[in-house]
Amino acid sequence: MRALLIDMDGTLVETESRWWAAERRVMELHGSTWEEDDQNQAIGGPLFKVVEYMGAKANVKAEIIFEQIVEEMLNSFSKYKSELLPGWENIFSEAKKHGIKTALVTASNRVLADALLINNSYQNYFDLVITSDDVNETKPHPEPYLTAAKHFGLDVLDCLAFEDSNTGITSSLGAGIPTIAIPDRVLLDSRRGMRIVSGLQGINLNDLKAMHQELVREWQNI
Repeated sequence: MRALLIDMDGTLVETESRWWAAERRVMELHGSTWEEDDQNQAIGGPLFKVVEYMGAKANVKAEIIFEQIVEEMLNSFSKYKSELLPGWENIFSEAKKHGIKTALVTASNRVLADALLINNSYQNYFDLVITSDDVNETKPHPEPYLTAAKHFGLDVLDCLAFEDSNTGITSSLGAGIPTIAIPDRVLLDSRRGMRIVSGLQGINLNDLKAMHQELVREWQNI
């Protein structure tokens, strides 16, 4: 295991509740609603698909919805802190000590990712940041994860991905990367090549290495 490739929203930090609030506010501006079922459709993005869905429901151009959502979330990420979910601080510390690379791999755009990282001083945790602006195809396409592995000069089986949504898992597994799934708001499909855990608190780097080795063996037997 030579690199950790980490999703942002819902995996690194809990931001899904902020996305839900922003989506509700934008839909209310256009006389529409945004319910739990709508939010479950949106978790994991990608953002362009979410705004297409919102626009169709509200009968508003997706481009308008996009601008309003980005403005809402940029304001949120720039003004308010986003604490790391339990377990990450220790994992980052151990990864740095052992020379393991770390990448943020998000379906959010560069503006939002940078705002969250800079406002919380998280940018030093990552050797690489891949956003939707850095690839031709974002999640659920495998390109974001393939791009991260290629940047590090690593085989995909040398990497371990972390995701919280079916969209993200489709991306990482599509790239052939062993994946740790950390569900929160949605039921995740059980798939080969991944492990579902309830959280990372109490899990150390040796635990991750052991899980990674098991997952590599699964991939090699597929």
